[in-house]
Amino acid sequence: MNFSLTEQQEMFQKEVRKFAEAELTPLVDIMDKQNDFPHEIRPKLATMNLYGIPFDPEYGGAGSDYVSLVLAMEEVAKVLAPLAIHMQLGNVTCDRFNKLGTEEQKKEYMIPICEGKKVVCFCFTEPDTGSNPKMIKTTARLDGDGYVLNGTKRFITNAPFANAALIFAKDDEGDISLFLVEADRKGFSTDKKMDKLGLRGTELSDVILDDVRIPKENLLGGKGGKFDALKDAMTIGKMCLSAQCVGLMQASLDEAIRYSMHRMHFDEPIFNLQAIHWLLAEMASRLEAARWLTYRAAFLKDQGMDTIKDMAITKLFVTQTAVDVCRWGMQVHGAYGISKEYKIERLYRDAKMYELLEGTSEIQRELIVKRLPR
Repeated sequence: MNFSLTEQQEMFQKEVRKFAEAELTPLVDIMDKQNDFPHEIRPKLATMNLYGIPFDPEYGGAGSDYVSLVLAMEEVAKVLAPLAIHMQLGNVTCDRFNKLGTEEQKKEYMIPICEGKKVVCFCFTEPDTGSNPKMIKTTARLDGDGYVLNGTKRFITNAPFANAALIFAKDDEGDISLFLVEADRKGFSTDKKMDKLGLRGTELSDVILDDVRIPKENLLGGKGGKFDALKDAMTIGKMCLSAQCVGLMQASLDEAIRYSMHRMHFDEPIFNLQAIHWLLAEMASRLEAARWLTYRAAFLKDQGMDTIKDMAITKLFVTQTAVDVCRWGMQVHGAYGISKEYKIERLYRDAKMYELLEGTSEIQRELIVKRLPR
């Protein structure tokens, strides 16, 4: 059992770390305080191949692996987590085209996504469901040489500026299918941008489909049975979110150490206090466990294994641990921890968001128990 990263993975990790520290740090206020997405960063993300890390260079990808994707997510989130969410969606939507799209669709969408020229949002969640596909109300009715879609999708990342959307909808027979809907089609619209607790600057809104007509070829991967496509996409999403939480935890530990080294108490830094030692030790221990659980999940994905249970375990443990670690980091800061002048306040708000994304902690527990050996 080899726990070492390859030389190529280590080099890529260092490059992304250097890029994130130099290019993303100035964007923190734009995203967190203004709740706006800085579109000027998209070409720079593309230059680093961060929109299509595990995909074939023929379609604009970096030709790397899922472990490298996780490493990139960790490094970006350590500096600016909401930007990692945006980057994640590029990789997830590329993955859908890569596995379900025609050759023409791959070239039409994967290449410009990887180049930062197109954005495609991923639409499953609805006002009445976020995890159970049987409760989907969005419909796709076959009509002549195309489909007519109706419904509302909720909490859709990148929707306000997306060029197209991947829509999960029920067909005439009640089967779930995946449809490509261009944003300029009549009847396609988005609602106001959501103002939220954390991960600010990742622009979320409803996607509204009002008699949107699309051609038959916009059905991705054939008719029905696309719950598997959803499960596969969500395993990648959970893996990416977990890696981002690892980045948040590392940032929180770094901030706690830095603060405790400079905060004086009776002429010595509070870093010397046993109470602070215990908090920092807990933070470091949980971070290390979360990091290797996440790396293992990515390794299993690279081996082509069924990772539904493993990703649920990873997402459950890592996201909950991130909240704990960031809370302990805030505790080290004392009352200053709740001040927006300190980075730990933002890290804590961001961490809480991850418990709710790609299925809540309660949903992950259900997925795990269903797959336990009996």
